[in-house]
Amino acid sequence: MLFKRGFKQGQIAVIITLITHRFGDISETTKAQIRRRDISQLNELAIAQLNFTSLDDLTNWLSEHAIVNIG
Repeated sequence: MLFKRGFKQGQIAVIITLITHRFGDISETTKAQIRRRDISQLNELAIAQLNFTSLDDLTNWLSEHAIVNIG
């Protein structure tokens, strides 16, 4: 469990770093939306962000891949 949490934290850090490097600072709200993703969605985002041409692409991706709360 601890390894999984550490892996997820590392994945989040890399994704945010790459997006920030490419497009500039992103809002804390957007960072929070990224942090709430599960590992599967983070893997998808890591690949998708390679094709982003603007922060709008990130915003659209986050909207299109909304987190569904079941319960």
